[in-house]
Amino acid sequence: MIMTTQNYILYRTAAFMYQPGYAYTQGATPFVPAAQVSSPVGAVVGTQQMASLTGVTAPDGFAYALDADGRYPPGSIYTPSTEYTLSGNSTATAGTALTLTLTPDNDGPGTDTTVTLSDGNAGGTFSADTVTFNGCTNTARTVTYTPKAAGTVTISATNTGGLTNPASLSVAVAAATA
Repeated sequence: MIMTTQNYILYRTAAFMYQPGYAYTQGATPFVPAAQVSSPVGAVVGTQQMASLTGVTAPDGFAYALDADGRYPPGSIYTPSTEYTLSGNSTATAGTALTLTLTPDNDGPGTDTTVTLSDGNAGGTFSADTVTFNGCTNTARTVTYTPKAAGTVTISATNTGGLTNPASLSVAVAAATA
């Protein structure tokens, strides 16, 4: 059996701080300097080739993220996605496709994340009812949606990566003209 490995990054979820030393004369009131950030939140401290994160636990103050494209070398900053948006026209015509765009925030999710679209059983068709955001990539994904009949359609999205789902998109669909 051939084991396929992928590139993972280890990044900080808590800043590494230090307190500069200080000296003072006996009897004087010392000036205590402010704490300094040595390594900020999001700092990539290492990369590792692994088959998966199954059984792997990051130390306190750190997390792993799938970086298949190798975009984040040690020393760079990675800010994981916490949510994504769903956008598209709020009006359409039955039988005519409209474009929907899904976009993760920040630098993309920490792992490949599948988003599933739904029209609430309104009978329309998506060019693809799922899209995938790749780990550590904030590339927008587009699909088309073709409404079946006139009325109001509510398009919603859910995901497998723990991101906050966007508000549903309400689309007023006009009847097709003959």
